[in-house]
Amino acid sequence: MATTLPEKMFYKIGEVAEVAGVRTSVLRFWETEFSFLKPVKSDSGQRLYSKNEVDLVLQVKHLLYTEKFTIEGVKKRITVKGKLINKDDLFDRVAATDYKEVLNAVRNELKILRDLL
Repeated sequence: MATTLPEKMFYKIGEVAEVAGVRTSVLRFWETEFSFLKPVKSDSGQRLYSKNEVDLVLQVKHLLYTEKFTIEGVKKRITVKGKLINKDDLFDRVAATDYKEVLNAVRNELKILRDLL
């Protein structure tokens, strides 16, 4: 079960896995999928997560397991810099993109009709 982390600069992968309630292999997989999860490595090769990265791991777990997002959905929801995108901003961005594509399609159809006349 998840426990609280002590206050320090870096946390080992085992500590992060315990707090997040996932296996270390899951964290290593997430590192390959999400560019915002890049823990530094010690001289001995041990992954060291910052407090910010631990928070990102917890957000990823919440989005995947609780909100049932896909890997791609999480990538769209969290920026490369690790900032969570607000749902309203996400919908606005998608809606604006969809309208632009629809308007371009309508314009092309109107040009075809004009040329036929």
